[in-house]
Amino acid sequence: MGSVLRVNLTKQRFFTEELRKDLPRKFVGGNGFGVTFLFKEVGRDINPLASDNKLIFATGPLTGTPIPVAVEFGVFAKSPLTNHLGESYSSGFFGPQLKRSGYDVLIIEGRASKPVYLRIMDRDIRLEGAEDLWGRDCWETEEILRKEEASKDSGVLTIGPAGENMVRFACVTSDFYRQAGRTGLGAVMGSKQLKAIVVKGSKEVEVAKPLELEDFVKEWTQKVLKSPKMKGLRAYGTPSLVILENELGVMPTRNWQESLFEHAEEICGEALRKLYVTRTVGCLDTCPIACGKHSVVREGRYKGSEVVGPENQTIYALGHNCGIGDLGAIIKANELCDRLGLDTMSTGCTLAFAMECYERGKLTKADLDGVDLRFGNDEALIEMVRKIAYREGFGNLLAEGVRILATKLGAEDYAIQIKGLEPSGFDLRGLKGAALAYAVSNRGGCHLRGRVEFMELLGLVDRFNVESKARLVKEREDLFTVLDSLIVCKFAEPVFDLSHLANTYSLVTGEDLTEKELLQAGERTVNLERMFISREGLSRKDDTLPERIMSEPIAQGPSKGQKITSKELKRMLDQYYMIRGWDRQTGKPAEEKLIELNLEEYVNEES
Repeated sequence: MGSVLRVNLTKQRFFTEELRKDLPRKFVGGNGFGVTFLFKEVGRDINPLASDNKLIFATGPLTGTPIPVAVEFGVFAKSPLTNHLGESYSSGFFGPQLKRSGYDVLIIEGRASKPVYLRIMDRDIRLEGAEDLWGRDCWETEEILRKEEASKDSGVLTIGPAGENMVRFACVTSDFYRQAGRTGLGAVMGSKQLKAIVVKGSKEVEVAKPLELEDFVKEWTQKVLKSPKMKGLRAYGTPSLVILENELGVMPTRNWQESLFEHAEEICGEALRKLYVTRTVGCLDTCPIACGKHSVVREGRYKGSEVVGPENQTIYALGHNCGIGDLGAIIKANELCDRLGLDTMSTGCTLAFAMECYERGKLTKADLDGVDLRFGNDEALIEMVRKIAYREGFGNLLAEGVRILATKLGAEDYAIQIKGLEPSGFDLRGLKGAALAYAVSNRGGCHLRGRVEFMELLGLVDRFNVESKARLVKEREDLFTVLDSLIVCKFAEPVFDLSHLANTYSLVTGEDLTEKELLQAGERTVNLERMFISREGLSRKDDTLPERIMSEPIAQGPSKGQKITSKELKRMLDQYYMIRGWDRQTGKPAEEKLIELNLEEYVNEES
């Protein structure tokens, strides 16, 4: 669309500026745009919860077109959880509606003097009072705004009490059940006293070759519907992986003390579908993958609880990592997180860490406000979710996340976090390529930077072998950064390959980017991200893994005896830096590499 909308909450002013003409070719969109603005405008000394942090929403070139898997948007800021790169993605109506209002990027600056929400209807932009919404949960807020301001297909983003109370892993919610969950960007929104954003556009997103694009979408949709690669995801959603993880012995359990879970069959995709799923849903009705599963608890203590989910990573964090094998309890905890505006992954991982500290005597029942926070106690888990969101009692410290909590308790050896971010639920000791990917990930431990673990889980590469993993990680990171820049759903990747990406880019924009040029744009963004976190003080020493993963081998099961030794990690890091063209001592991009990628202008802005 060629436009950036800036909203200054302090001055209550709105500015529209042209998108720099060189950015689409250099960075494509989405992730590339978000990181570019973040690097240029958010400096090292900025407190993530201060008014001078910026909150950036970015779409991609395919957003708002008929492509059914191009309905995501990216959110970027300096993270209050990690204190460096804050980045997360969500889906639904918001991205397409922002695009149809005429904007590729929305940048929120400053801080409102009182709670407000932002209303964008094409060029009619207003800030409205939100005092009556402050304190309400995400679902209540969206329901009210949809009645007052929004049509059925408007984009509505909200934060809950967790964001208002600046919990460091608060999320941004869209369309009730979808979240930009990771790195605490809901806390940034809360720090700005911005309760919600409502957007509805009337412009058509023009494409260069509409008839050819229509033919492509029809052909690709049929391919998805017939593909055996999509069968498990369509039938069971992401929980289709639960049994496989357990069978391979890479299922982190009880704060990663174990790698098998005795109740895996009770919390897997098959059990979810049989007992709780009422219908299948997609991010939009046109999506042929439709991996979302609307689930309702029909009986028992948690009767009436409902979510779209729980996703595999939520089952990990609120389930087996906390020793909980009751899907009804997991659904209830998931619903609470969604309503209160909490990232389920960081919430569950923080509670799993606290459970281990409690069982080892680092915390007492008195410390925990009388809550018996032992593994497997689902009632304690649910009580603590509420306390975290409201920063009530010990919940105030839990709201800081694993890294800060571990430092305060002197329990760093039990802390499972990478660069300040609680990692995804695949035991890296039995997935050595994934271990490298998580160690070098620019935003912290993350399964979405390259999805190397899926190749290892499916046996496409030897999961115990460290050789050739550095090149695999580099290539997968570049590819998935392209997906995040276009922005295309990562679940589409098995049937939406690089040639499809290049073809759709051409059909939509009328300009050609070769597969090689797309990958180089992805590589350019990865390097700019690394420059950003290097400026924040991170270096090779931070490309590491939790102590438990390095020192405690898996005790039983098919991955018994596996761990990541310091020698193995060093070898993989050396190879990775060499392939990336980064300095082996610092893990920072070499000047020659930056010149090769046409990033010279950013070198002078590093300090």
